[in-house]
Amino acid sequence: MKNDDILNQMSNKGPAYTDAKPVPGQDLDAAVLTSFKSIVAARRSIRIFDGVALPEKTMESILADTTLSPSSSNLQPWEFYWIRDPEKKQAAAEACLGQPAAKTAGDLLALVARPDLWDTNRLKLIDIMTQGGKAELPKPVNIYYKKLIPRLMATDPFGVQNLFRRILFSVLGLTKVMVRSPKNKGDHRVWAHTQVALAAQTLMLSIAAHGYDSCPMGGFDEVRMKKILNLPRGAEVTMMMAVGNRKPEGLYGPQIRLPQADVVHKV
Repeated sequence: MKNDDILNQMSNKGPAYTDAKPVPGQDLDAAVLTSFKSIVAARRSIRIFDGVALPEKTMESILADTTLSPSSSNLQPWEFYWIRDPEKKQAAAEACLGQPAAKTAGDLLALVARPDLWDTNRLKLIDIMTQGGKAELPKPVNIYYKKLIPRLMATDPFGVQNLFRRILFSVLGLTKVMVRSPKNKGDHRVWAHTQVALAAQTLMLSIAAHGYDSCPMGGFDEVRMKKILNLPRGAEVTMMMAVGNRKPEGLYGPQIRLPQADVVHKV
């Protein structure tokens, strides 16, 4: 079975799964849409908080929502560090360049990309889906997770596979539509950070839905942050997230967006 046939079966002809969760457009009423739009509009980046931590169960609920974020091939190459130790939290705030949002946050989170865990997570997923090897996967799913993903994601220390992929994608792409990456570890890093960014949006909307505020921060000393969190070499901090109750002066100005015509294009 060719790779594109496998992808087609996975996306269009896979087994039908039932889910008790609401289906958009069917089980969700107008009130839900109105609430969602209110949450989207209410989410603002707050720079000064009152320093009071969220209730533990509330933060756990928010993080549970975050883990439901979409993920490419469901490999979930992310980790979320809830920094609760006072000394580590203070050090992390300093590593965030002393930003007011970090220093005054009730809670501080680190959103970490783990491109190095793609294979570990793949094997965990297979174990879950097969109930520890007791059940069989549908053939397309089995081929996808056991053959296609390793073929796409594997790299070697000397870059031979990277060069081979680059040539292969360029040549085959002359005559057919195909995926052009990943070609190297750099592509894997971009892929992992993209997954974390998707999770970050879920995180911020869940925080707003629970009645609290947040501030995503890209300005930090990553080397020091990795030491504070004791992260392994393959881990990279995508962003830091300040969470808490806003103070009035924490909202620095009105929400300003470019005209939709500048950013939304109908083609």
